[in-house]
Amino acid sequence: MLFSLNMTRLLCGSILAVFLCACSTPPQPPAQPVEQKAAAPASWESFQAEFRQAVDARDTARLRPLMSEKFQYTFGDGIPTPDNAFQFWGRSEIKGWAALKEIAAKEAVDFTPPVQWGLKGKVKLAPPEAAKDGYRQWRAAFEQQPDGSWRFVSFLSGD
Repeated sequence: MLFSLNMTRLLCGSILAVFLCACSTPPQPPAQPVEQKAAAPASWESFQAEFRQAVDARDTARLRPLMSEKFQYTFGDGIPTPDNAFQFWGRSEIKGWAALKEIAAKEAVDFTPPVQWGLKGKVKLAPPEAAKDGYRQWRAAFEQQPDGSWRFVSFLSGD
């Protein structure tokens, strides 16, 4: 009986110790989302440098955080996302990556887009000729976000 009483005390003490340890563990911060959007550089110059380096290296992991979630890459064919744009640019008949590298090397100018573009912030367009009426070649558009950062919002060819 004495043995049974000691075992009961030992068992209860062990359970109590485990319970107290579990209760005293400090709360852990919530897990970060896997696909957390990295911050884009705030100044145009920093953004443009990062953008050019990512394009030159054809580094999609580095380019994706600089892009809008609803990235326009075609006039109506496909869902507007960065990943779909990457696939589209890789098609041999499109030659989008080569065109993007060429456009990324050029300067961008301030541009007032038509209302139907749906852009609210300050906009820059590259190459500068793309801001002229009748331009139908590849052009890249960048929009300043409410927090001051810049995003690559479209890369299109045509009208």
